[in-house]
Amino acid sequence: MVKKPLKKSRKKHKRKYFFNFKLYLFLLLIALFGTLVYRYFQRTNYLYPICLHEKTCKTELSLHIDNNVPGLFQGKKIIPPFINIQDLNGQSNQAVLGQATPSATKHIYVDLSNQTLEAYQGNTLILKTYISTGKWDPTPVGNFHIWEKLLATRMAGGQGADAYDLPNVPYVMYFYEGYGLHGAYWHDNFGHPMSHGCVNLRQVDAKLLYNWADGPSGNTPGTEVSICNQLTSNHVCIQNNPIQ
Repeated sequence: MVKKPLKKSRKKHKRKYFFNFKLYLFLLLIALFGTLVYRYFQRTNYLYPICLHEKTCKTELSLHIDNNVPGLFQGKKIIPPFINIQDLNGQSNQAVLGQATPSATKHIYVDLSNQTLEAYQGNTLILKTYISTGKWDPTPVGNFHIWEKLLATRMAGGQGADAYDLPNVPYVMYFYEGYGLHGAYWHDNFGHPMSHGCVNLRQVDAKLLYNWADGPSGNTPGTEVSICNQLTSNHVCIQNNPIQ
């Protein structure tokens, strides 16, 4: 009479133990899976707004102005330029380059080997300048078209000492996913790789290019952008393993 309740109690205790063990194991697996997913997205920069090789969330690929908000680059506080929203309906829409050149196809070439950019209108060179391309992440090689133009946006990403958070990145021209041509105010080392994949220009050059280059209109694509491993003296764009 005494042993039966004890036996049932032991069985009940074992069932509870195994239930708790399974629950613990299940929660542990969920936590492990969540950690792996977080690290994956962190590594690919999907947790950050954009940048520079990071095309992450479409909502952040839009006009974003943060005047008087400090930025961060290589552990240092950076003061961004003031962006005048009135430029959207003013000078930013006026052609500056190529005004004396007959209307012709526009084409932008980026030479990774020499860290230069050349802009052509037909066969006429209208701008050549030093740039900075991918140092921490490579700039994609291939032939693209500008798919979006933004007067300014916020770019953030990276990890640890390479983390950056840059408001008011000016004169942005996206040509492939989240990779773009844009002005850079946080360094002055043009002619050398300095970006996370985008093409950095001096702000004055970026403004000229932004006012001249076309975004998409209807079925007409934006200005073509060719990223070359090397641009030869006779204007041949050499591309190794270009993105198709």
